[in-house]
Amino acid sequence: MPAGNITICRADELLDKVAELKPAAVLSIEHPGVKPGESRYSARLSDGTPQMVLTFWDSEQPVPDGPDIDQVARGMAFVMDHITKGGDVIIHCHAGKARSVAIALGVLSQLYPREDEVALVKRLLAIRPIAAPNIIIVGMVDELTGRGGKLLKAVLDNEQITIARGWAEVGRAEYRERNPEKFPPPPKP
Repeated sequence: MPAGNITICRADELLDKVAELKPAAVLSIEHPGVKPGESRYSARLSDGTPQMVLTFWDSEQPVPDGPDIDQVARGMAFVMDHITKGGDVIIHCHAGKARSVAIALGVLSQLYPREDEVALVKRLLAIRPIAAPNIIIVGMVDELTGRGGKLLKAVLDNEQITIARGWAEVGRAEYRERNPEKFPPPPKP
């Protein structure tokens, strides 16, 4: 299958990366309710590059407006549509290490369906060594790609990713503490 390359970056690097790489498409992931000019807002491209913007929290616990399998599936399909035609694609979120890398892992799983899950995680780390994939999204991409829990296990078993996920959770906790109004408790079943 012809394939372009995946680049993963932070939101504040996006415009420079687009100018440098001239990608076929950009998948942007931002937090709900951000406004233009705010630090967690994804720049909107005006150069004609196709861009899809997904909106959900980087939370590894169920929260309103958290990761959503339908958005994840749409994002993966968007990337696959461009990358399988040989185009390079940029995937980014605020920090370029949790939501974006989890979706990139799903794309890699589709691009290399015969590779085992450990090899896919190594490919991901070669693209983004600071990868700390959001575990809820990894579970979703595992389901969407029919990996039967093996992709999730490969992520959870990787020591480098485990360390990075620990640091990412510290950042999430600090953000929730500073912004409790954005994270109401989930509805009771």
